[in-house]
Amino acid sequence: MVDKRINQHIISALNEDQYQNDLTSKLSKNIEVQASIISKESFYIYGLNWMKAVFKKVDKNLKIDLKVRDGEYINNKKIIAKISGKSRSILSAERTALNYLQTMSGVYDKCIRYKKKIIHKPNIKILHTRKTIPLMRLPLSEACSAAGCNPHRYSLSDGILLKENHLRVIDNLEEFILKANKKKQKVIIEAKSPSFAKKISKLKIERILLDNFTPKQIKDYLKSYKKQKIEVSGSININNIKKYAIDGVNFISIGSLTKNIISKDISLLIE
Repeated sequence: MVDKRINQHIISALNEDQYQNDLTSKLSKNIEVQASIISKESFYIYGLNWMKAVFKKVDKNLKIDLKVRDGEYINNKKIIAKISGKSRSILSAERTALNYLQTMSGVYDKCIRYKKKIIHKPNIKILHTRKTIPLMRLPLSEACSAAGCNPHRYSLSDGILLKENHLRVIDNLEEFILKANKKKQKVIIEAKSPSFAKKISKLKIERILLDNFTPKQIKDYLKSYKKQKIEVSGSININNIKKYAIDGVNFISIGSLTKNIISKDISLLIE
C-alpha cells in the first residue's frame, strides 16, 4: 500500500500533467502493448516504488515487472522494468513516472558518491538540507535518507536553527535558549567566525554549525572546544569533502544534494 503523502504527491503531479486530457493518446489506438523502461547511463537507482505507483494510479490493471531493486547499481542499457497493458495508460503515465525515477535516482546516486568519499570516517554523517525544489521535498528527502544522508531538518518544525538573520532579531540569546530548553527543543546555532563559535560554546545547546570555516579553522576550534556536537557546512563539494572529514566533526551538511540535481537518463520504449 502506498503511503498517503506519496499518493497525494503523485495525484498532484499527474494532475499537473493533465494526464486525463492527453490529446495525443486520445487520438491514438488503445491497444495491448508491452513497454520497457531502460537506463541510458550507469548509476545507482532509486524511486522504483514511486514510478510503479504512478502507473498504477493511472491504470490499476497495468502489470509492472521490476527487473532491478532500489539502491542497486545498474549499467547503461539495463532493462529496469517491463510494463504491459493498454497503450493509452502507459503513454499518459510515462512522463510523470520517469520524472520521479530520474530525479530521485539522480539524488540517491549523488548521495552515495559523497558517502564513498568519506567511507574511512564512519562516525561523520552527511546531512541534506531544506534547499529543495518547491513541492519536491518528500521524494528528494526520501532518496537522500535511503542513501544514508538524513535531513538536517525536514521542516521548520523539526528543531531550532539560529542563523545570522535570526540572531539579529533576538535581544537576549541566553534567555532564548533557556526558553527553548524548557520546551525540550534542540538548538543549533550557526557560527560564521571562530570568535563567535568560541562564544556560543559556553551555551547549553545541541550543536554548533561552523559555516564556511576552512579545514584549518575547524581543526583549530576542535583543539580547545568540543562540548557540543559539531556540524560543518558551506563550500563543501564532492572534490573537497575529504578535507572536511576531520576527527571531532559529527555532521557535514550539503545543500547541493537536493539543490543541484542532475537527473539520470532513463527512457521508456514500446516494443
